[in-house]
Amino acid sequence: MLFYPKNRTLSVSFAPVIKKAFYTVNMIVLIGLTASCLACYLDPSVFWPLQFLGLAFPFILVLVVACLIISAAGRIVIFWVNLAAMVLAWPFIRTVVAVHTAGDESKGIKVMSYNVRNFDLYNWSGNKETRSEIMQLIRAENPDIICFQEYYTDDNEFRDTEYLRDSLGYQYHYMRITYDKTPRRDDSRRSNHMQWGLAIFSRYEIADKGLVQLGQSTANQCMYADVRLGDRLLRVYNTHLQSIHLGYDDYDTIEELSENQSTSWHKLKSILRKMKRATAARAHQARILQDAIGLYEGPRILCGDFNDAPVSYTYHTISRGMTDAFVEKGNGFGSSFATKLGVYRIDFMLTDPSISIHACRTIPRRLSDHYPMITTLSLPAQR
Repeated sequence: MLFYPKNRTLSVSFAPVIKKAFYTVNMIVLIGLTASCLACYLDPSVFWPLQFLGLAFPFILVLVVACLIISAAGRIVIFWVNLAAMVLAWPFIRTVVAVHTAGDESKGIKVMSYNVRNFDLYNWSGNKETRSEIMQLIRAENPDIICFQEYYTDDNEFRDTEYLRDSLGYQYHYMRITYDKTPRRDDSRRSNHMQWGLAIFSRYEIADKGLVQLGQSTANQCMYADVRLGDRLLRVYNTHLQSIHLGYDDYDTIEELSENQSTSWHKLKSILRKMKRATAARAHQARILQDAIGLYEGPRILCGDFNDAPVSYTYHTISRGMTDAFVEKGNGFGSSFATKLGVYRIDFMLTDPSISIHACRTIPRRLSDHYPMITTLSLPAQR
């Protein structure tokens, strides 16, 4: 005899036709859930469309929960299939949504990872105070180590390296320049040396530094710095993986779709083509990065903008053998990509399992197209 929830107040009777339609919809949802989980294992260069289902995982999960509740209320046999699917998908669910009590940031090393979008150099936000507000946020949070992606500094108005060093007290830093430019001037004014790239700033001495080359791209790389904490070293990796490079027209198209407006197939096809190239590139970069990080045997942490969701081949490859700070101590969806949907975590902090995670959170202030992520951690006790 089958067992169903005994609360009869939840019991609902369905007509045969409705029940059959529900079964059909429910099975489609379960197939979508299965396919989205498979996105973690299938190389996008082999079959890339599954990565879209990985991106849709939070919404598919909501549908599965709805099917679970409806099938329980209707005392329908497929309730057990839904329940089994939730149990089997739990390893993926816990990477997307987390529930923990508030962490303890009073002890340990405080690390920030932040894609600052060039400190709003081109005034995308329409707010000329964005750079100043980012620096004020850093001052208020007072992290010990900061990993910047899409970092920018120059010798003119955006003297970010100078400000972080002299005003905020980060005496040690390492910048990996991905683009360097000194525009010519036709007058006698001083030329402006402009630099873009990745950067690590630390209140602790940087004993060593280096680069993990992620293929041919100069824009997408991984740098590292060995930070000296007393008589020990913490290797801090900082990476920025392949982005989709959407243009303004692409964002307009996405906005139209989110508002259920019609859009042309030509515009949509352009976005799909860019996503296909980006997912394949990230898969290649993820394999290189995972191999490189695995070679280092000391305490290590990887910070960065993966440009991919937790249910993806990229995340699953890189996080193998690592601890996700959000999974351990985060709350909610941990959204780090500043969109209206509020469910996408594409910025991560991964550590080796020996490191203790005390707290992890994102700061939902829209000063960039990413939110800053904060993790407090401690190194393992020496034997």
